[in-house]
Amino acid sequence: MKGGPTSDAPLVSVVCTTYQHERYIAQALDGFLMQRTDFPFEIIVHDDASTDATPRIVREYAERYPDLIVPVLQAESHFHKPGSVTKAACDVARGRYIATCEGDDHWTDPDKLQLQVDLLEANPDATGCFHYTQQIFDGTGAPGRIIGEHGGRTRFSVEDTFSPYALCHYNAFMFRSHLQFLPDWYATIKSGDMAIFSMVAAQGPLLCIPRVMSVYRKHSAGITAADAAEQKAHHLARIRLLKLLDEQHGFKYHGAAVEAIAVHERELAKLPSAHSSGFRERVLRKFRSWTGGKP
Repeated sequence: MKGGPTSDAPLVSVVCTTYQHERYIAQALDGFLMQRTDFPFEIIVHDDASTDATPRIVREYAERYPDLIVPVLQAESHFHKPGSVTKAACDVARGRYIATCEGDDHWTDPDKLQLQVDLLEANPDATGCFHYTQQIFDGTGAPGRIIGEHGGRTRFSVEDTFSPYALCHYNAFMFRSHLQFLPDWYATIKSGDMAIFSMVAAQGPLLCIPRVMSVYRKHSAGITAADAAEQKAHHLARIRLLKLLDEQHGFKYHGAAVEAIAVHERELAKLPSAHSSGFRERVLRKFRSWTGGKP
């Protein structure tokens, strides 16, 4: 059965953030709606003032499923503060658990929510869980790598989140909602999913279900698909995030943070020199747009 009416207290809040996703948002919503559960859930869709048809599509779905879908349609974009978008969406959530997904990705397994809730209910020490995600390339549909697979490991600590790459994909994550602690700097970072994984894991282990249950669509509009200037800004933003997390955790995992930062520094060294004409300005402009001007 699908989640019950939102007049019942939902056990799970599905939190979907979306922006300019008119080609994809219906597929994401259908993936939420197909979930088979023995508990009620709600679907919160936060649109960040898209100028395409995304808000219209979200409204149409909300009208068709008023007991399930809660639309949050912003009039002004907060794209320059990506962390604030996630926080605004999570603040609306009423569930004991939060399951996350962005509007250009989608779930493929109708039992995803049930399996994740069952796992967390059976493991009260665990603070969150994730599963495998299939990467596909938009346009061709060609499969890429499996995200979230770590050599068969199924249990992870906060130290594992100090990595140059995310532990899992954001669309695969579920966590206990009372653990969502977002510091002031969260609104000024890129890769907010990595920060959430780390802060949730600080309260207890993260578990993995070794099963592909979602798709990550890699396309040219994605954050990590960019020219050299944007790639450089991306690595600088990751380094800043790792330093903030290192401090947030009281430098308990400093060695792991240093190792992850070194990977990004090596990648930076491969990119064109910032002394080339206009390159440095493009890097700084992109970096500042992601951090609200924060160093």
